[in-house]
Amino acid sequence: MSHSKTTKKGYSLYIEKWNPKAKKYVNTCTACGCQGYDPSIDNEGFAEDLEQRAVRDELKKTLSLLSLDDYGRCVDCAKRMNK
Repeated sequence: MSHSKTTKKGYSLYIEKWNPKAKKYVNTCTACGCQGYDPSIDNEGFAEDLEQRAVRDELKKTLSLLSLDDYGRCVDCAKRMNK
């Protein structure tokens, strides 16, 4: 069985096993638990060395952009809770 059939969506072997320091760039919504990458990795000065470029590429390949508000909520949860 291939590796892609045994892993779930959003799972990266690179982030989980080989470079766990990359987890600090993964945002998790406190309300719904949705995960995505931190918008700060899109800044121009982020990927200055090879390791940071590898982290950025892997996060963008695996996850989608997720910005959080001051309370740690994603945009959708913040809209629903502020009604």
